Amino acid sequence: MAEEELESQGISPEVRSCVEATSACYTACTETLTYSLDVGADLSEPQHLRLLIDCCEVCQTAQNILLRASELSMMLAAVCVEACEKVADHCRQLDASDEQLAACAEVCDHTADCCRQLAI
Repeated sequence: MAEEELESQGISPEVRSCVEATSACYTACTETLTYSLDVGADLSEPQHLRLLIDCCEVCQTAQNILLRASELSMMLAAVCVEACEKVADHCRQLDASDEQLAACAEVCDHTADCCRQLAI
């Protein structure tokens, strides 16, 4: 879609950036969930898996609400910031040298930054 058409639908460039970030974060967290289950050990602990699943669901819901220009967008963006920050912190705590966890943390940080701009 052309940028003008997106804006006429209530989708600003900032919202579009956040939609793209939440989509990337959903993918990164889902891949990390699969990786964590395959690797096992500390990566399959329930807290870690729950955080990844929660972040996936929050990102997917945020993306849908943002695309609809819902009145709840700003509140859900704030929840998305919290979920992404928790996953990023937890991935780094588990093993900052693990490439998959580091990549997930980076995507989560970016998504939190995008959503933070909308939540303000």
